[in-house]
Amino acid sequence: MSDEESIIIKRLNKCPHSAHGGAWKIAFADFMTATAAFFLMLWVLGGTNDEEMKAMAEFFRDPTVIESSPMSIVESKEAGQTSDAMIDMGGFKDAPKGKDGDEDGSGKAEEKEEMELMKQQLEQKIEMNEMLKEFKEQLKIDVTPNGLQVQILDDRRKPMFGTGVDIPKAYASQILEEVGKVLATKNKSISIAGHTDSSGYHSNSEYTNWELSADRANAARRLLLNGGVDDKRIAQVVGLADTVPFDKENPYNPRNRRISIIVLNKEAEARLKSLSDAPDLENLTTQTIQ
Repeated sequence: MSDEESIIIKRLNKCPHSAHGGAWKIAFADFMTATAAFFLMLWVLGGTNDEEMKAMAEFFRDPTVIESSPMSIVESKEAGQTSDAMIDMGGFKDAPKGKDGDEDGSGKAEEKEEMELMKQQLEQKIEMNEMLKEFKEQLKIDVTPNGLQVQILDDRRKPMFGTGVDIPKAYASQILEEVGKVLATKNKSISIAGHTDSSGYHSNSEYTNWELSADRANAARRLLLNGGVDDKRIAQVVGLADTVPFDKENPYNPRNRRISIIVLNKEAEARLKSLSDAPDLENLTTQTIQ
């Protein structure tokens, strides 16, 4: 071999194929488990009422609250029964069935029939009264999850109230008194809410749509009393301004200006009562009755 000849040595670094381990499978399984637990938590919370939420919050603030007795009891205001667990999420054990499959046997079917009958009575009164019949399109009567809802809607040509004031027109007063005559025959609590559109009518910033809607709701309350409704049956009178529009697409639609009257069913009345009895309203999430 001469000095000019070069020796080239080529080294190939062979990396052995590492075995495909199962670490990724473990990570994926952990991810799926966490995802399932998250959706299970959402499902459980979706079926939890106010009393159960309060009990859960109390447990996380002080877990020792369940150690004071071998078995903690949570009272159910709606069913009038007790649960043998701290929180009864519902659906984990068979509930007693009442008529037409009522889960708590409280007669919800009969109560709904009563609401439907009241709706028919109001509709018949409207058809028999020429003045009321003229405003038929402005009267919306529905049986809702909260009870029987009667909404008296404004119209650009036939407003229920004068612009920016709480004084009802003569025909509006008669409508409310006629509604009161029908509602006076029942012994159920009533919620009254006043609503406005998004227009502002007063230059005085201290008198806003909040005050206006509340004043109109109180005017409606007085007219219902004139129709024969017992004052003790009025459970709530609120002004909601323009926060719950009838026409969500157009906040300036005159039909957003309305009075909403709800004859409360037992469940809605219990929710309202639990709100008024709550010791700490700031930490209590409630369902608004509209």
